[in-house]
Amino acid sequence: MAVAFLGVSGTEPTARADDAVALRSLGSEPTVTVFGASWCSACKSLEKDLRERDIPFSLVDVDQNPRAYDVAKRATGKSVVPLSSVAKSEDEITWFVGADADGIEKAYKQ
Repeated sequence: MAVAFLGVSGTEPTARADDAVALRSLGSEPTVTVFGASWCSACKSLEKDLRERDIPFSLVDVDQNPRAYDVAKRATGKSVVPLSSVAKSEDEITWFVGADADGIEKAYKQ
């Protein structure tokens, strides 16, 4: 499930890169961040799939960084892992709920 936040989207909150403490500095390539946990099998599967597709990503352990997880939960309205984001700019962040490697790849390569 992808949740796109491109500026203001209806009544949805806008997710901004400056709010997402786990996002690396945005450069010319999109930034992929996976919010997961060491005990989460779906998270491990997503990480494996992204590596196999040569999609670089940052991993945020939600147990060790609850503040970053709070940002992701606020942006998506979901309290699950994995949650992932593909940020193309401060105002163009697409969020994914669950292990959606296909969706992440599509958003990363567009």
